Amino acid sequence: MAWPKKIYVPLGDWDDPEVRAPEIDQSDTLEAKEREAERKRLALERSAARAKRTCRYKIKSAGVASLLTLTYRDNVKDFDKVRADWASMLRKLRRALPGFRAVFAFERQDRGAWHVHAAIDKLPTHLDTVDGRVRSWDYLRRLWQSVVGKDNGNIDVDGHRRTRHGVPGKYHRSGESLAKLAGYVSKYLTKDHADGIEGRNRWGSTQGIEVAKPVTYDMPQMPLHELVALAFAVPDGHRIAAHKVGRWGKFWMLSTEPGNEAVEAPES
Repeated sequence: MAWPKKIYVPLGDWDDPEVRAPEIDQSDTLEAKEREAERKRLALERSAARAKRTCRYKIKSAGVASLLTLTYRDNVKDFDKVRADWASMLRKLRRALPGFRAVFAFERQDRGAWHVHAAIDKLPTHLDTVDGRVRSWDYLRRLWQSVVGKDNGNIDVDGHRRTRHGVPGKYHRSGESLAKLAGYVSKYLTKDHADGIEGRNRWGSTQGIEVAKPVTYDMPQMPLHELVALAFAVPDGHRIAAHKVGRWGKFWMLSTEPGNEAVEAPES
């Protein structure tokens, strides 16, 4: 991201009492209560945005490019039960798939039931189990049903289907775009955030997924289009996931990711 740097310089000596405006006690006034309500609302929005951003960064840093969704047939509204079921499922997944990694979020449906979305590493097509060689998503379905009860749960694994990529006749595998997957999963963090469970995280990740710290550069003052040409380029083997100019042209953002070029759509 590139944006103008603003520096605020005080016009007087802040240590001089005559420079400061006199403080007036406004406690218990309507204006003070409105300011407190606004402060809480803004704090909630910042918390949601921070969680969403961290989740998105973890998905992109880990390179987990498939989406696993776990649902219930029953109308399960108990958040603690869903978290406990997912913890049990994670233990089973680690035994079945050593090194299993996930960034996950919990979504509450309109009917009040919870389900789980998890960004995971791309699954092998088949797994060797004690019951023989089975399709990986069929095996994960059995694991989930062993936790929540037979015929009570279902899973969906995205990343092996071909989807149209916005260009006529061109397709990408849906699991290829980390940026889109990260945005898809992380959006559930802020959905109905104000009605969330206070003090309870709506998302999490397995251990060992680290996020690189951002690097900031100060550039000399120049028009935005010159800065774009100077500072940004799409690396070889990467594609543009997203780019935009902010409102009033105040900033420009470019997001790239590793990926193949679009391939021709299969003939029907």
